[in-house]
Amino acid sequence: MANDFDQFPLYDPLIRKDSTNMSDIWIDSMATFYQNLVGYLTQFGILPPNLTTAQRNSINSPMNGQMIYNTTLDTMQYYKVSTGTWISF
Repeated sequence: MANDFDQFPLYDPLIRKDSTNMSDIWIDSMATFYQNLVGYLTQFGILPPNLTTAQRNSINSPMNGQMIYNTTLDTMQYYKVSTGTWISF
């Protein structure tokens, strides 16, 4: 079964001359993105979203382990679903 990307013609000669499927190009692009992201994070670290307490509280459905930097409290926090609370660390 063909991937959805395989239905699009290749108009850009700079992409990859030996590729006939857009799915191949997508896989290559994502691999390059991943390598660049790992390199960046290794060098500079992670910058979590900076939110005030009011902005944090407006998140409709926080996920377990979701992290933010709370600018009101000047601390890192993560969400714990089992208790329904944001925990500072």
